Amino acid sequence: MLVITLVMLSTSCKNKHVSSSPQRTVNPLHYGLKEAKTGKDRYYVLQRTHKDAYRQGLGVSYAGIKEIVLDIPSDAKPLPLTYYTDFSGVTFIVTNTEKNIYLFSLSDKLIPVSVDGKEIDTRVFSRNQVLKSGKKLLVISDKTPWVENRIGHDYGATRKDIMLVENGVGSNTPIQSYSTSVSRPEGSYRDVGTNKIVVKGIVFNRTANSTKKTYLLKMENQSDVTLSNISITTPEGSGLNGDRAMDLANCVNVKLEDISINGTYSLPKQYGYGITLDNICAIQVNNMFGRGNWGIFGNNNVQQAVLKNCDINRFDIHCYGKDVSFENCNFVDLYNQFASVYGDVVFKDCTFSNFTPVLMGSSYNAYTAYDIRFENCTFNLDAKHASIVDFSGFCETENTRPELKEKCLPNVAMRNCKVNVSGGLKKWFVINTKKTGEYDGVFSHLSSVTVEGLSYPEKQTNMELFSKSVRTRNSVRMKKN
Repeated sequence: MLVITLVMLSTSCKNKHVSSSPQRTVNPLHYGLKEAKTGKDRYYVLQRTHKDAYRQGLGVSYAGIKEIVLDIPSDAKPLPLTYYTDFSGVTFIVTNTEKNIYLFSLSDKLIPVSVDGKEIDTRVFSRNQVLKSGKKLLVISDKTPWVENRIGHDYGATRKDIMLVENGVGSNTPIQSYSTSVSRPEGSYRDVGTNKIVVKGIVFNRTANSTKKTYLLKMENQSDVTLSNISITTPEGSGLNGDRAMDLANCVNVKLEDISINGTYSLPKQYGYGITLDNICAIQVNNMFGRGNWGIFGNNNVQQAVLKNCDINRFDIHCYGKDVSFENCNFVDLYNQFASVYGDVVFKDCTFSNFTPVLMGSSYNAYTAYDIRFENCTFNLDAKHASIVDFSGFCETENTRPELKEKCLPNVAMRNCKVNVSGGLKKWFVINTKKTGEYDGVFSHLSSVTVEGLSYPEKQTNMELFSKSVRTRNSVRMKKN
């Protein structure tokens, strides 16, 4: 069914790349959408629309369209996004029985560039003939594996960093140094203009009779990206997994606003995400709702992430990240998982129900040094969720990467927090160390645990630092009042 309510005309523009408020847009109605009879015909109309917009450097507007029913054809390719796409609230109803595919994508090519560890660490590229002038998006990866093999999997982990370099000065430092003896950094870049990328206003519904996955979009090698007013719904019972409904890679300065994800292609024991982030710096997520069997986020190589006013069931950094904060967020049913993270993980005015606030991932064997802080948070604890920090498992083997040889525990601070208990819980732990098993090695970094202004609306339970005694390199100062 296709409903047409209004066609909006727009004026001309000669710019190859459009800004966030383009003077001219093209519309699928101009390309025969009203006359298309089948779901596949409508796909080809959208293909012509978006290809033409991309070729001319114009924006795309779906104004005047309420609903589009699509069937993905066998020869489908991702529809190219330009720097401005206003879906104007249109509802997509998508059936796919052909192949897994991104419906929309925006990806610019990168060019190799030589970089060394010192200039990456200091973010000074004034002697680099390619990066010393202009504005560049610089993507950095380490040819030496960060983790050689993820336990239980047939792959490891490659660390990546990203920054904007303007007139030879980078916007941020890397998560960790590239000047170490084993680091082998390689770089790639693209020139960046002044345009901001805007994609907004879409309702994306995947049908129950789809046998293949249609992901909404892939955004790659971009800066200054805003994705807003997006709703994604996926029916239960498809048996599909491995979702990445919104996939962002190699991006800096990203905003996700007013996002709703109702279900994903995942199962309780088979992965699939609503949002995947890989090599992202400076991302803000505001007013997001997300539920999925496996968990709504699946991320690697992320730093400077800020989530506000969100209601989700999981945020994680699988491997390699730094500085994450959450404000006024509601977490339910699963856990936040981190491995090989640095800096600060901060929660302010957050609530945790049937949830592990911080789960230390074990499969990467990367127990790095970072600090956790909770301010004005509410913990709804029960027998299955009786700790603030927990382990998903534990690997006793020493990691071969020098930066990961030490096993660390985080410093933890809880200020003006509330603890509710249910199910007859008598005791809870700041760090559940039970899964460290028979490990007799020393844990580094941890030196301070602070619990101030803790309140119990009901009967107070006993709080303990560890569920099982462990050895620490530093003496641990426990402050309670």
